[in-house]
Amino acid sequence: MKKIKNVELINYLIMFISFFSICIFTNIFTRDLINLDSYYFNGFHYHILWALFSLSWVVIFLLILYLVPKKYRYNVYIILNIVVDVIFFAQICYVQSLGKFMIFSDLFVAGEGLQYVHSIFANMSVGMLLTIAFTFICMIVIKVLSKYDEDVQTKPKFVVVLVLIVVSLFFKTTGYILLGSNKNVRTWEENYNAKSIYFNYTNPNASMYISGFYEYNARAIYKYFYNLLTLDKSALKSKIDEYNNIYGVETKNNDYTGIFKGKNVIYIMMESVDNWVIDEETAPTLYKLSQTGLNFTNRYSPFFNGGQTINSEFACNTGMYAISDKETIYDKDDVTYPYSMANMLKKNGYRVASFHANTKTFYNRGKFHKRLGYDMHYSAYDLQTSGLLDKNKNYFSDYNFISDDNLYDLMISDKPFFTFFTTYSGHLEYNTNNKVYKSIKKTLSKKKYGEEEYVYRTLVHDTDDAIKTLIEKLEKSKLLDKTVLVLVSDHYVYGYSDTDYVAMKKNKLNDRKELQNTPFIIWSKDIEAKTIDTILDTADILPTLLNMLNITYDPKNYLGDDVFSTSHDDFVWFSDGTFIKSSDCDLSDESILTKVNYNINKNRDILLTNYYGK
Repeated sequence: MKKIKNVELINYLIMFISFFSICIFTNIFTRDLINLDSYYFNGFHYHILWALFSLSWVVIFLLILYLVPKKYRYNVYIILNIVVDVIFFAQICYVQSLGKFMIFSDLFVAGEGLQYVHSIFANMSVGMLLTIAFTFICMIVIKVLSKYDEDVQTKPKFVVVLVLIVVSLFFKTTGYILLGSNKNVRTWEENYNAKSIYFNYTNPNASMYISGFYEYNARAIYKYFYNLLTLDKSALKSKIDEYNNIYGVETKNNDYTGIFKGKNVIYIMMESVDNWVIDEETAPTLYKLSQTGLNFTNRYSPFFNGGQTINSEFACNTGMYAISDKETIYDKDDVTYPYSMANMLKKNGYRVASFHANTKTFYNRGKFHKRLGYDMHYSAYDLQTSGLLDKNKNYFSDYNFISDDNLYDLMISDKPFFTFFTTYSGHLEYNTNNKVYKSIKKTLSKKKYGEEEYVYRTLVHDTDDAIKTLIEKLEKSKLLDKTVLVLVSDHYVYGYSDTDYVAMKKNKLNDRKELQNTPFIIWSKDIEAKTIDTILDTADILPTLLNMLNITYDPKNYLGDDVFSTSHDDFVWFSDGTFIKSSDCDLSDESILTKVNYNINKNRDILLTNYYGK
């Protein structure tokens, strides 16, 4: 076979292009996830930071391959390329599903997500697949070209090694310099300053845009272990005290103080029930409750960390949001929650219990809910497995769950009770293979909807039937007059494949933050109906309910505040430091950003230090 000169050089060039193509696609993809204008990333140097950091890593990869003996080089390249492709695939799928790139601690929730892998595969980015395909084509081309390479074994040249090291350092150093300075950065600017974003690593999407694919993932590992080893709890607790001194407020009575005093509370967190399907056909019960109760039309369910459901579940119960740490929020056993909803009601004589269809080991709910203050967490799956429930019923159907008298009897009590029920029916995937869908009655007309929407609406209808049945049972038990229902969706229907359609139905921009405008209804038999358009987020619900139940609380113990309070914030905030404000908000953007930054830090520091366990 005729040998070709410079094949080795051509192969290195192909390797370079292969490694760098991953970075190019990631940068293009990331641009759609952040508002560059909000971050003031308009200068030319901001648009090349990712390239500089990426080039430094690509050169390092080439150096490693250059140092490997020639006969092993291709195999090492294959291994390195596949590792990169796997991480790339995981990152893009993760961000498509949850709206943010993975950090190292997110690996701990990967197991829970695997059961919905079909949904991930059904909605994969075409660009991502083409990029991965391109890297595989590069591997094949290099393999073919290697047959024409001259079989000359040469030792690595010191000069080449030195040049590659210098070039890599040049790119890295230049990128570091172009980050600019974070000195004298005002509090409100911290989440928008390039160098602060790079070092703090608390905003995954902005960090990815600045750092590029390889630097981002390397720093994910570095920051995880750095934070693990250098945590100064006393300093963080002092910062929390400082925050409370700046923003601390006293509670004052308002028109809704004590209107539910002494009433039982059934708190239903509804899986994926979005506001665009609450109508007289799909969800007639919820629709009626929204028309005859307190209907909060401007509530948002921000996603911070972990799974979207457990993120909202945690916020509903604690008035805080899940954080990135060495453990997931539901596995953290070194944090106590004395001011959780369950603990606050338990102190006031309530019997407290939580319910869900899935096994108590999922999201570690059995232990996690005990830490949240619940006396018991009841899993229908575990009760069924133990022979205590009908083995022929599918309790993942919300209607089947509520219809079961054994479960209903566990939900109620002859003394004041607080029941937290996380529904299941509305969970993705929205196709005819959905196990809940296959097990329930289909009463909605198929004529108006395609398959995906019909399946989704049918699942929501099952949840609605469950709520209707619950109300009927409470009436029969003569408890309805003494009970308040709190109905909250955990998140918008992010498992729906066509987000443009969802945005259109919600009359929102196709933006994850805008789409998180989700249902929140409070209903009791004697409440005066009212539509409330005050802007609020999930963390605001807990203090709002405590006020309505006439339970004394310290507002400094929560990130949210009573929605009826005169000191309620006219904005909602998100994990990346951005916000949505109401049209009535008279605060400057700088003032809002300052408080958002404090909120993010306080939320993180409370959970990192077990502040309330001191």
